Amino acid sequence: MPSLLLLSVGVVAATYIFLLGLAFFLQHPKEPTPVVGSIPFISPLLGMLLGGGRYYVHLRDKYHLPIYTLRVPGPPIYVVNSLQTIQRIDRHISTVAFSPIQAQACKNAMAVSKSGMAKIADDKRLSDDGYLRSFSRSIAAGTSPGPGLNELSRAAVGDFAASMDRLASKGRSTVKLFDWVRHEIFAATTDATYGAHNPFRETENERAWFQYESGIMALLMGFFPSLIARRSLKARESLVSILNRYLRGNHFLEGSLFLQLRQKHDHAFGLDMDDSAHVEIGQIAAGVVNTAPSAFWMVWQVFSDAAVLADCQKEVSQLVQIGPDGVCSIDLAQVRTHCPLLVSTWQEVLRFHGISVAARIVQEDTLVDDQYFLKSGGVVLMPNAVIHSDESLWGPTARQFNHKRFLKTEKDKSHRYPVAAFRGFGGGHVLCPGRHFASTEVLALVALLLVRFDIHPIGGKWAEPAKHNAMDRAFPLLKKDVGVEMISKSDQKWHVTFSDDASGINIIAEDLE
Repeated sequence: MPSLLLLSVGVVAATYIFLLGLAFFLQHPKEPTPVVGSIPFISPLLGMLLGGGRYYVHLRDKYHLPIYTLRVPGPPIYVVNSLQTIQRIDRHISTVAFSPIQAQACKNAMAVSKSGMAKIADDKRLSDDGYLRSFSRSIAAGTSPGPGLNELSRAAVGDFAASMDRLASKGRSTVKLFDWVRHEIFAATTDATYGAHNPFRETENERAWFQYESGIMALLMGFFPSLIARRSLKARESLVSILNRYLRGNHFLEGSLFLQLRQKHDHAFGLDMDDSAHVEIGQIAAGVVNTAPSAFWMVWQVFSDAAVLADCQKEVSQLVQIGPDGVCSIDLAQVRTHCPLLVSTWQEVLRFHGISVAARIVQEDTLVDDQYFLKSGGVVLMPNAVIHSDESLWGPTARQFNHKRFLKTEKDKSHRYPVAAFRGFGGGHVLCPGRHFASTEVLALVALLLVRFDIHPIGGKWAEPAKHNAMDRAFPLLKKDVGVEMISKSDQKWHVTFSDDASGINIIAEDLE
């Protein structure tokens, strides 16, 4: 028995020494410093899977490296902690690229056909005139400040207003806050996009979407999806059928300009209607998967903090006009120009609660500033939580929520920060094309709630819900939803509008230049 125990210990020790040696043997002299963990290859993998974005904050605080190498089974992973290093890597647009990740999503998560993938990820997949990198330019008129964005915003605001009327007619309602916010964002986004023939007005179709959404990461990774994401696969089949009927019925011609430009882009690259339906699943994901949880954290942050609530409520209430007939009117396009505190709160929610990890794939051996060697096939990760909690960028209050942080009138040194340090919608050449619409939606939803409802937690006391930091989300999900009571402030009628706005919600460096 003792000899068996000694043999087991010996095997474990030998395995550890082998893995540790292998981790350093694989290291190029100029590769970023390796971080191997207590069990080489295994500890980093478990940390990434279980810790999400916060795992990288832990490693940053422990090792204090601008960039490091994580050795896991498969290609090396380079995690970037330094904003300056991120900016340097962003210059290598073609060799440290985002397009391969988009292509993988089209293939695995959206199930685009082999012939469709040949058009999406052909030999031009890394070039400016390929399907993937030209997409943002093709759809810009539909999402950039101007008529296209105004059309989307006006439709979403109309959806919110109608929903608030229905809710107010009940006097008071008890809801699960995350589920309620998620539904509101999903309904407003799909209505604004697909128009009068929006197929997701059907409850079963909305349900199918959220079933699909729950398994996106498993599908994207392609790791036995038929076993661990079976229900998501089935939901995807249903969604493709729904969208196929919509597109073949030419209903997109009555949808938003954003949708029409997407279809024009697909057609220009020779995608057939079936593959367009598959790609459209990815477009829905881009519009709601992260907007919904970010909207929840905005609502929670505003209503759970008495000081934030008082400031934002006072600001938004000034937009309300009461006519001689007693009807309350509000133009939600004015939030951008008349509610700097609310906009600052939104930006702080993106900074404080965001856990997005920007990823790139190294296409060929790349030397960044003659200092960091990145191997071909390696993965570069740039976690927002690391940059957004860096005290060298944000000062000693970096890990505190301060809804006034982004006010232009704040001159306190602790609130000064490099504009590029805020990466709530990406950075460099990879930006969320729907950022203006997402910001407009969230701000409009919260503004309407502020003027129309009192929201109280069930039990009488607000407590921050336990977070589930999923790898594929830019914001935490909840381990358990928050029950609240929503009470209408009055039985007055409301007239909600969104006037033309040519500016958008400009809160990232690239929009402020």
